[in-house]
Amino acid sequence: MEQPNILWVDFLANGTRLLDPEKMKELVQHAVKSKITHLVIDAKIPYGFTTYSSKFAYHVSEMKDEQYHAWKGRDFLQEMIQHAKGSGMKLIANVDVFAEGNGVEKEGMVYDKPEWQVVHYDTALSNMPTAAENQNDLTVFVNPIHPEVEAYELSIIQEIIDRYQVDGVVLDRCRYPNIYGDFSKLSREKFEAFTGEEVKNWPEDIMIVEEKKPLFGPLFPKWAEFRAKNIKNFVQKAKNVVKTKNSDLIFTIYVGSWYPLYYNEGVNWGSETYTPAFDWTSDTYYTSGYAEEFDFIMIGCYYPEVTIEEALNNGRPADWYSVEGAIEMSKEAVNGQIPVIASLYLKDYTGNAEQFKKAVQLCKERSSGVMLFDTVYLEDYKWWNELEDL
Repeated sequence: MEQPNILWVDFLANGTRLLDPEKMKELVQHAVKSKITHLVIDAKIPYGFTTYSSKFAYHVSEMKDEQYHAWKGRDFLQEMIQHAKGSGMKLIANVDVFAEGNGVEKEGMVYDKPEWQVVHYDTALSNMPTAAENQNDLTVFVNPIHPEVEAYELSIIQEIIDRYQVDGVVLDRCRYPNIYGDFSKLSREKFEAFTGEEVKNWPEDIMIVEEKKPLFGPLFPKWAEFRAKNIKNFVQKAKNVVKTKNSDLIFTIYVGSWYPLYYNEGVNWGSETYTPAFDWTSDTYYTSGYAEEFDFIMIGCYYPEVTIEEALNNGRPADWYSVEGAIEMSKEAVNGQIPVIASLYLKDYTGNAEQFKKAVQLCKERSSGVMLFDTVYLEDYKWWNELEDL
């Protein structure tokens, strides 16, 4: 496969502008001129609404935010497919998996099905963000191991590949919200079944929280493995849905690159052949690695510093707080099992086109391609020409 140049089209960021079909057409033309090989199109957004008319989920036009009401009766996914037809680009439908509500507007499937919602360690911690989101994130998550949740999310993936001429599916937010969820009765029962032992002090044996900071208890390493295996189990089922439909369909995922902190999200995106040694990993943690399930993995190297040297000069706590360092660590964790596509958050380079170009070049040289998040910044910063020159 040629080196992928992937461009993400986030519905929440671009939906209002792309109401105009001419703007969709322009986007496709710009992307082709910029040698983009794959477009990621939102099919299900972080609050659980779909950009197409689903049998299962609410449509984006049903959100309280009035700017999206104009999408009533329209199908963003299908319209983007139509405009990209014949362009040579592959279209991948994005599914935000376990994010099912908007916590400010109190809307989304999670409010219809409160029993699905993640139970936090302590209700006071229910709004704590993680490294995966910004401080103001509004997303409400559901418990990945609730059987109804699993069936629901798989049915949406099935619906997309049955109804749309897409070239593949990407999973996003296929994880826990943060380290504080889920501590429900169901999760306790499943964890005790996993370890074969009763948790005598629940949840203190897993962790305690002091001054809104988690301190690991004796069972935390097994808990980290348990959570990661829950996500891997879902991933395997989702892969089966996609590949049973058509083995040529792309199956991929987006994750953050901060592997040493990813116990927060309850995910091991490394390879089964990689054995990390942190104070939070069990001896068998490596068995929860899911890299092998995907055709390639998109890793968010979301740092303004491009090189390791820049990160250290700027006083970052570790060299992996840079695009270069994040790529190196990601490749180590994935261990050559599948291609690693380094991904950039373009807002990190606001007002600095040269740094943006340097970051793109580094991703292409050191990883198996590049993913750019998001289209809206290429528009806002007028960087299409910069991209064409790379």
